Amino acid sequence: MFASAAAAVGGAAAVAVGGGIAVAGRQISTAATTAGDIEQDEADSVGTATVPFHGTYQAGVSTPAQAQVALCAFDLHHGIDGIALGKLLRIVTDDIARITSGRPALGDTAPELAATPARLTVTVGFGPALFDKIGRPDARPSGFADLPAFPEIDRLEDRYGAADLLLQICADDPVTVAHTQRMLLKDTRAFASTRRVQRGFLRARGSGPVGSTPRNVMGQVDGTVNPADQSEFDQLVWHPGPGWFTGGTMMVLAASGWT
Repeated sequence: MFASAAAAVGGAAAVAVGGGIAVAGRQISTAATTAGDIEQDEADSVGTATVPFHGTYQAGVSTPAQAQVALCAFDLHHGIDGIALGKLLRIVTDDIARITSGRPALGDTAPELAATPARLTVTVGFGPALFDKIGRPDARPSGFADLPAFPEIDRLEDRYGAADLLLQICADDPVTVAHTQRMLLKDTRAFASTRRVQRGFLRARGSGPVGSTPRNVMGQVDGTVNPADQSEFDQLVWHPGPGWFTGGTMMVLAASGWT
């Protein structure tokens, strides 16, 4: 379950493009540019591109898909209550706001790696059991529960079951994802244990037309029926409210390939 930005975490500064020729969000002078200049400018713009952190909704849900993802699931330590969870979320929120805008997190031992956000987003989600663990079962949204058994089609394993906390880390650069994952795992260490991590990828940004439906590693066109505009997200994805979960959403994550 991903809460709305107002209820959980928010975001950073956007980039603006002016006149001239815009290549991947960066302005290029039309005077005396060479192919090498343009290629370098495209590479720079991919690395420095940011996605707004603060906003109505958490970034990373309706954001156009980045090339790399790491999904990190955690179980809260015994005795972590709502106050401790709030402290964890404040720490994580501050670090996410910094890293997604191209600034190092507090205590970053490799701050130069934060200078390449590459459209980094980090989306924070809660599992169904978290509300019971912090003594707030009343705050769990209606219908939000573990999946039932599917004896005829799937055998769900407990070790891949719902965790308490999920961090979805996405960017167009694998080093950015790895660096962000390392920093946020440091944040969670005193509050939760890592249950599993699943990584995924698409083709590198720039390998094909922007906005085209990608093919997966089996050659299948993957994602053709995903919501495409705000009205579809309003109808199919965002929770209409009322209550603290307004603007949030829920996700079922396939567990194939967890490590």
